[in-house]
Amino acid sequence: MIKHKVSAAIIIFALLFAGAWILDHQTKREFYIPADEEVVELLPADYKMEAGKEQKLKVFEPREYVRIQTAS
Repeated sequence: MIKHKVSAAIIIFALLFAGAWILDHQTKREFYIPADEEVVELLPADYKMEAGKEQKLKVFEPREYVRIQTAS
């Protein structure tokens, strides 16, 4: 009986781990580290990227948990 519970727990863990691994690789985002005094282009909120081009996101600075970007 205990062997069935242990094997069921291991199988459930393996399925959840594999599912999270696959989901992480499918939704991977690219980041870039900005150089000093880099000029960043502002885009309007309804800006749509061209097909095939993905937008690279700037890496969060230390202790930067939320980034608020305003449209000009």
